[in-house]
Amino acid sequence: MATLLLELFSEEIPSRMQRNAMEQLQRLITAGFEKNMLTPSEVKTFVSPRHLAIQCFGLPDVQPDVKEEKRGPKIGAPEQAMKGFLSASGLTLEQCEQRDGYYYATIERKGRAVAEVVKEVCEGALTAFGWPKSMRWGARPLSWVRPLHRITCLLDTTVVPMQFAHLTASNITEGHRFLAPAPITIPHAEKYEALLLDAKIIVDYAARRAKIAAGIAALASAATLAVVEDDALLDEVTGLVEWPVPLLCQFDKKFLDLPPEVLISEMKNHQRYFALNDSNGKLTDQFITVANMITKDGGAKVKEGNGRVVRARLADGEFYWEQDRKTSLEDWGKKLSDVVFHAKVGMMNEKVARIEKLAVAIAKEVGFTDEKSVRRAAQLCKADLTSGMVGEFPELQGIMGRYYATAQNESAEIADAIRDHYKPVGAGDSVPESKLAAIIAIADKLDSITSLFAADEKPTGSKDPLALRRAALGIVRIVRTHELRLPLFNLIVKAIPGDARENEELIKLRDQVVTFIEDRLKVILREDGIRHDVINASFEWTIQQIIGEVGISTHDHDIVLLSNKAKALQEMLGTSHGSSILGASRRASNLLEAEEKKDKTFYDFKNVKPDLLKETQEIDLFAALLKAREQIQPLLKKEQFAEVGQVVGKLSPVLSAFFEKILVNAEDAPTRKNRLSLLALIRDTMQLIADFSKIEG
Repeated sequence: MATLLLELFSEEIPSRMQRNAMEQLQRLITAGFEKNMLTPSEVKTFVSPRHLAIQCFGLPDVQPDVKEEKRGPKIGAPEQAMKGFLSASGLTLEQCEQRDGYYYATIERKGRAVAEVVKEVCEGALTAFGWPKSMRWGARPLSWVRPLHRITCLLDTTVVPMQFAHLTASNITEGHRFLAPAPITIPHAEKYEALLLDAKIIVDYAARRAKIAAGIAALASAATLAVVEDDALLDEVTGLVEWPVPLLCQFDKKFLDLPPEVLISEMKNHQRYFALNDSNGKLTDQFITVANMITKDGGAKVKEGNGRVVRARLADGEFYWEQDRKTSLEDWGKKLSDVVFHAKVGMMNEKVARIEKLAVAIAKEVGFTDEKSVRRAAQLCKADLTSGMVGEFPELQGIMGRYYATAQNESAEIADAIRDHYKPVGAGDSVPESKLAAIIAIADKLDSITSLFAADEKPTGSKDPLALRRAALGIVRIVRTHELRLPLFNLIVKAIPGDARENEELIKLRDQVVTFIEDRLKVILREDGIRHDVINASFEWTIQQIIGEVGISTHDHDIVLLSNKAKALQEMLGTSHGSSILGASRRASNLLEAEEKKDKTFYDFKNVKPDLLKETQEIDLFAALLKAREQIQPLLKKEQFAEVGQVVGKLSPVLSAFFEKILVNAEDAPTRKNRLSLLALIRDTMQLIADFSKIEG
């Protein structure tokens, strides 16, 4: 059994791309081996700033032999067809077997040496490899994330002579840029990780991350401090260093008078430092940097340099903190007319006006009666964008607005809404806690989606530069968390910019935005464990029928309603009667559809004539369906979907009896027509619940 090592040595790979690159390399290599009927016993992948590698253990020496049978033309087929078949199979006519009126060729291929396959697989994987962003350098044709200097490819001790662009593989790699700069010869593929460790490279990403986490925790503990936990920062730092050396640094205590978010933002986002809390959970004037170097002075100059850099940055923050508070937040807001929201949409002050109007409408829908607070929070929510602090530290938008609002004696609820209306900013972020903040957040996100859709700035494929999918997911999460009953149709019409209010354009835009937001709801429901077909069935609920028969006119495309329906439908289908109801509904719809097509007519459930119902099973079904409809309609109006499922479940035995005993296509024409109308009653009753034709299985 053999071990493969493939390594790509380049200039520094951006930290955010490293893990995806490692996963992609494993996927491409293992897929190549699978295609060639080779399965490694174990696969390990590695990534560091300059190394991307994979080890495949337990590869057999040769491919397995293949014996494949192919069916050819019919016996007596034209000569040209036989020539093509024989040419493709590499056999003569005498070597083919005649069976069942056809020629059959049995093709045997001897397995190739694994070295030959490895070369093919590795070259194919690198050709197919893709980066989110890549570059060219010099006159070389290769496009890669950063200049690629070496390729190492070993099968045990033998160099596999694979090629990629201008590079030919060797058994040479390199260690730490300063601590072990000499080229390293790898004698055996299995020695790779250990040799790099000797050369001051922890090439295993998970091991390097664990070492950094343990190192900063130990350093903090020794100083009786605690690290401010931040997994994203830990991931990023792991991708920046090859030989991590944590160092405890310090800045001037006077900067602790700044808001802690300013300190943490500067340390994390600008310098990649780990902030530290004291035993009371308060931020301290100490921090940890992770160097990529062992120095003779124990890191003294590194600590001094980092302290000097952060002090300069915090001095800027201190200046803006003092200056910004001399101007009211309201006055900062007046400068939003100079801030562009989007070139095709307009200025930020215009967006604020739209947010205010939309927030008032949302507040009325959800029963939030403090209109004055809604208007005030909307008016101030973007004001801090023009402040000096946010200009210097853009990631503090909203956060600084809350501080400035508090300083000028705005209510805590309004101040919190200014800070929280940006939430959630990602999948792991929380939603706004207060209803006021939730209202402003929904208004802001819905305005962004509708105004940018109107400007034809929609996401395409996997590209979403304006983060509109994130905004839609945010709306869905906020609405579901706070259980806000919002009619999307009405709100989107209110949110559409004035120049998009021509009727046809309005309808098209409204429908696009509704579909866009509901597609995000479907993603969340699938994450909740709801089957995709159940989601589609519940979303195909006939709105017109509900409005006409149940009277739910204010819940058009209501996210909470759709969520509850999908959950209840899945629960109903999971009951003992679920599959029976599904089968009966499908049978009725399919038979009805076929007969309607043949008869060129539409059978209406209202045309069922009770006096033509002769058999016990059809009489019982008609009565049961009428009773169920009487019970279902008020339950739907109250949104008691679990109870609806119980009512529908009781139809199972009468539906089964009907289809077992009754011939729908009776010879007597009036009886046939009446029974088809009874099937229409089944179809219509089921459509009160969902579109069962969308459900699989």
